[in-house]
Amino acid sequence: MPRADAPFMQTYIALCHLTAQAKRNRAESLKAREKTWSEFQKRGLKITAYDTLGPYDVVMIIETPSEELALKFLAVAGASGNIETTTLRAFSGEEMERIRAL
Repeated sequence: MPRADAPFMQTYIALCHLTAQAKRNRAESLKAREKTWSEFQKRGLKITAYDTLGPYDVVMIIETPSEELALKFLAVAGASGNIETTTLRAFSGEEMERIRAL
């Protein structure tokens, strides 16, 4: 359970395909990813990524204090030309209970 003084964090799941560009320039794309992630983590974004087997190359769990910050991060990441994403808004059990109570 989150601390009472902790900011509310929205969760997004990004299903990612690496582009041909990213696969060709793996070392450069990893450096660009680290730079982008570092910039957004300073702004409160928490990113956890998993390399995966199956139809997607990477799955990212993104926790953010605002929808706008998540969208900006995904736009910047996509503009790099290294990934294409399908993004899902994920809701915790606690969030769903609040929604049901409306």
